[in-house]
Amino acid sequence: MNNFYVIEGEHVDPNDKKSLIESSKKIHGPYNEEEANKYARSLIAKNIDNYYHRAWVFKKD
Repeated sequence: MNNFYVIEGEHVDPNDKKSLIESSKKIHGPYNEEEANKYARSLIAKNIDNYYHRAWVFKKD
């Protein structure tokens, strides 16, 4: 079932999901869980040089 989303963007504190800067927020999906995790990893690898960029997988019920 496709109910997983990837949210990426810049963060004030890169270890805190809640510190996402709303103007940089991008939502991708829906995906199944495996696809979402794979896509999040690719976004993280693509932006490896940007310490404040993160991608998170969220499940939407």
